[in-house]
Amino acid sequence: MSQRIVSLLPGATEIVAALGLGDQLVGISAECDQPPALMDRPRVSLAALDTDETDPAAIDREVRDRLASGAPLFQADPGALQALHPDLILSQSLCDVCAATPASLTADAIGDATVLALDGRDLCGLLHDIRRVAEAAGVPARGEELIATLDRRRHAITPGTGDRPRVLAVEWPEPLFIGGHWVPDMIVSAGGQPLNAPGDHSVVIDWDEVRAFAPSHVLVLPCGQSLAGAETGLRRLRQRPGWNALPAVGAGQVYLLDGNRFFSRPGPAAVTGLEIIAHLLETGAVSDPAPGAWRTATRTEIAPGASTATE
Repeated sequence: MSQRIVSLLPGATEIVAALGLGDQLVGISAECDQPPALMDRPRVSLAALDTDETDPAAIDREVRDRLASGAPLFQADPGALQALHPDLILSQSLCDVCAATPASLTADAIGDATVLALDGRDLCGLLHDIRRVAEAAGVPARGEELIATLDRRRHAITPGTGDRPRVLAVEWPEPLFIGGHWVPDMIVSAGGQPLNAPGDHSVVIDWDEVRAFAPSHVLVLPCGQSLAGAETGLRRLRQRPGWNALPAVGAGQVYLLDGNRFFSRPGPAAVTGLEIIAHLLETGAVSDPAPGAWRTATRTEIAPGASTATE
């Protein structure tokens, strides 16, 4: 039976589209941006953050202040949601900073709808969430077909048995967060060695630990931000003591990535993110899976007018 589906996070919207359920999607979140054909749906959740703010430290302070005071970072518009009469509401329970959670929904807004909170913490978890959405929407066979396709792409990456490149994935530059949840899994699956384990939360890390890790590759993929945000993040990283001495800087292996599109959101796009990392590490996929989603930082950007000697 056809259902009226509302998605409160971008990754879920992409899952709905990949399952061929776009005609049943009646509402989306303010952050949804893919696929373009579904972006005319009513927006039923609002971001409470100042989206015009570009300073990473200021954004982090606002997030912490709102969380400390109990104020939501995202909230659903109860009236707009209720007016859509949804049968299935897709939310998430993994991160209060990323999208609306079930706790932000009122009973009146939910009505008789089923609320499904996605909670995958690694690549296997993301695939399982696709299965859960497909089953809740009544199309389990489509879910298994999509999972099989994504799994084939995932396992087509076959890294060698040599030393694994040490990969620093920067999810936020100030304070310095390293990529968590499925990002370390992407790195491991692409043949690299991350600072943390697959499924771990994104955490603030001490810069001295980064210097001791001596990454051979640096991926700047700020959560919820595009290449422009990565450029801002790189400028902050260059101010860190010893930045020019990192092996990745000396070798020109610093990359700016579209974190919002391929690394921050749970869903099919994460497999493309995995392929991008494998492409950059030269351990798996040969061709560029997403032209325009990443670029190599130039020598001027990563170490302007400086040598790679220890500072």
